Amino acid sequence: MELNVRTASIKRQRRSKVSGLLWKVSAVVIIVALLAVTARLAAEKFFFKNSEYSLRHLVTHLNGVMSEEELIALTGFAEGKNIFSFDLDQANRKLAALPEVRSVSMERILPDTIEVGLERRKPVFLFAATGGGAGTGAGAEEEGTGEAFVPGKTYLCDRDGVMMQPARLEDTYLHLPVLKGVNETGAVPGKHLESESLATAIRLQQALSELPQETFSIRSVDVSKPYAAVVTDASNARFTFGTLGNQDLPSQLERLRKLLDHCQETGRKIDTANLMLARNTPVTFVLTPESRSSKITPVTTSKKSSRR
Repeated sequence: MELNVRTASIKRQRRSKVSGLLWKVSAVVIIVALLAVTARLAAEKFFFKNSEYSLRHLVTHLNGVMSEEELIALTGFAEGKNIFSFDLDQANRKLAALPEVRSVSMERILPDTIEVGLERRKPVFLFAATGGGAGTGAGAEEEGTGEAFVPGKTYLCDRDGVMMQPARLEDTYLHLPVLKGVNETGAVPGKHLESESLATAIRLQQALSELPQETFSIRSVDVSKPYAAVVTDASNARFTFGTLGNQDLPSQLERLRKLLDHCQETGRKIDTANLMLARNTPVTFVLTPESRSSKITPVTTSKKSSRR
């Protein structure tokens, strides 16, 4: 009898402890829920439904990537909406997915402003059309290859080899160097194109961009040959660079600088130059009417002397 009484007492104590713990947990859960509801109502009252936090100023630095109307259509940043209702992370991802966008900055500035900044990818090459379709590139019309730019079809790339297919023409595109000899198979707008020929052309373009633009301006680059790249400048002079691993690009650039200095001093114009050779660099110059007349002196003969 005494043992049964002790066992029943222990069970009652355990049930009392469990019941007290459940009441405490329930009280904590109720308090947390009430605090959450209160915080939510306070947030809606003071932030989400507060007219002071309505979007009134959309500050944009778009750098020509898109218009402000296109930005609003893509992100939903409409004036009058509460600035806390916008999902900035989602808007950031949408903008960053555009091929022409290099980076995005976005900030919510209380009480009524959102600031958006876009860094634009700067194209360094305009791809020449492959096959028998419409040609592309600055000066394409002069070479008889058709249109200079086909919206939505012509590829451009930046210094990182990221491909772009702009839907509209801009004047700057027509002044880009035309790239020839790169296989565009597998090219995806906004993605890097894995191509050794493209990497070679970009390295060469970056090196040549250090030259003064008034003395040397690239018109086109042809990397269709695996061992050489042919660069045509604004005067239609053709310069051949070696592109194999054992070719020293800095020394080839130094030879080019010497040739350009010689042309500035003498007034001569280069037609072709093979910069692959370290010694006795093969160079041909454009023959002017003056140089032709000094080399060839026509002999006039009378009819009588010609008969004799």
